[in-house]
Amino acid sequence: MNSQPTSTANALRHRYRTLNESFQRRLIYHVGIDAGFFAEYNYLIAAMLWCLQHKVRFVLFADDANFGHTRGWQDYFEPFCEEVHDSFHRRYNRHRTPSWPRICRMVRQQQSLRPIKWKVKSLWLNAVGSLLAWRTYGQRTYLNHHIDFDPKQPIAIPELDIAGNYLEAFNQLSDIVWHLRPEVSATCRRYAEQIALPAHYVGCQVRGGDKVTEVNLLPSQAYIDTLRQVAPDAPVFLLTDDYRVYESLCQADPNRRWYTLCQPEEKGYVNSTFTQQQGPSKGEQMIRFLSSMELLLRADQFVGSITTGPSLFVLKRLYPRITLMDCTPEQFTQAICQPIGAR
Repeated sequence: MNSQPTSTANALRHRYRTLNESFQRRLIYHVGIDAGFFAEYNYLIAAMLWCLQHKVRFVLFADDANFGHTRGWQDYFEPFCEEVHDSFHRRYNRHRTPSWPRICRMVRQQQSLRPIKWKVKSLWLNAVGSLLAWRTYGQRTYLNHHIDFDPKQPIAIPELDIAGNYLEAFNQLSDIVWHLRPEVSATCRRYAEQIALPAHYVGCQVRGGDKVTEVNLLPSQAYIDTLRQVAPDAPVFLLTDDYRVYESLCQADPNRRWYTLCQPEEKGYVNSTFTQQQGPSKGEQMIRFLSSMELLLRADQFVGSITTGPSLFVLKRLYPRITLMDCTPEQFTQAICQPIGAR
């Protein structure tokens, strides 16, 4: 499975930690605040790149990560940097809010003053957080709201052999960060054995659930049409959050072998419901999700949309062994630098 790093990846992880720990100034990054896992993962990678560009040590706070159940990041992944556990980060270390011009546009669009109230409250929380960080660590410490990373600019981190665009830098840092804990990796392997997935297959994600509130989802038939063009006879491993999608695809393309880890009782993922779960059941659901991601990363080819977080992650990791559902290859490297609503 891809969760165990190669010797090259291990060496890169060591180089990153040595470089990161050489910086005197620190950023405490609060992960898992209010978005889905892969949106949070993208924010984390952006924060790491910002730190490397500004020679700031990246430190993690994950005690209340919305995808965790006991230890936050380390419920599923090996640590890759120092972590802190000071509780004030829960409330006072939040993401950067939109600029005032954008807030004003939001007011006009919504015909409401709520964006202004949100902005003012966020500024107050950020100011308190900065004061608490100074008092706690004895020096000025950067927090989430200080990050102003621009993925459209060239990225050069010579100490890690990063010299190129955001896509290249993202994959280099993912080699450092994406390292499942041994027990999680073992569970992933058991899942793969249970469904008897063949050695060669195509990966695909078809999303449902709360994603329909953000973007117009592509119909299942669009994926079938594309798969028939690019891989007419190949088995497909499907990531979906709605078992009815899996059943409809099997019925619409019965001559193809379909595989999934989605369970019959799943009728669509809603992030707010998932994040409110507590205890082992939340961890089990997350591990099954990560197992699906590992299987997608092993696919010979991936068919996906740039509008969903898991799909976009696999598209970036497997590029150029991908087929894009909603943009051209030439548009891809520009689209990944845009927020979801702009893609």
